[in-house]
Amino acid sequence: MSVGNISLLFGGVALFINSLVLFGKVDVKSAGVFSLFTGLLQTFIATWLVIGASSAEMFGYASIYLFAFTYLYVGVTFLFDLDGRGVGWFSLFVSISAVFYAVIAFTTSDVMGAVTWLFWSLLWGLFFMGMGLGWQIDGLTARIAFVLAWLTLIIPALFGLANLMTPLYGVMWWAASGTAILYFGLTMWRQRRLVEVTQ
Repeated sequence: MSVGNISLLFGGVALFINSLVLFGKVDVKSAGVFSLFTGLLQTFIATWLVIGASSAEMFGYASIYLFAFTYLYVGVTFLFDLDGRGVGWFSLFVSISAVFYAVIAFTTSDVMGAVTWLFWSLLWGLFFMGMGLGWQIDGLTARIAFVLAWLTLIIPALFGLANLMTPLYGVMWWAASGTAILYFGLTMWRQRRLVEVTQ
């Protein structure tokens, strides 16, 4: 699905740029422009794929809208300096939806896809806690977003577009995912320790 990989690729780049916003490396409005463009592109791609799709295909294609509307919402929020709590609570909906997609992937024996959806659910959950609930976790969210932009979006999209989804890629992906999980665990532990120290 080359068109879907294009959506993944630009979604990954947008997430990468937004992680740099949280690191304080990129201007918010500049990132907002790219998020808006990405959301528009993904909305077009999703709609183009959904038209004429079977019911089974539509379920998969509809997931693109979860990303598209996130980036549209983030883009508008960044550009017009809006209250981010709306994006945060929308992220809760997306996080729950991602768990549902993960369960369906497990039932179809798509373990890699299921784990990918769980990664995304974690990330959207962090956006909910940071933007929706106001928790001071920007550093944690930035690190996880940075890793997942490459692990679950940019690299898979590039490999997919180049038709390089071989068994070797699968081995490399699982090794990278295991390393990422260890890194996330360590980062969360450090975040917890930091909160305990500052209390």
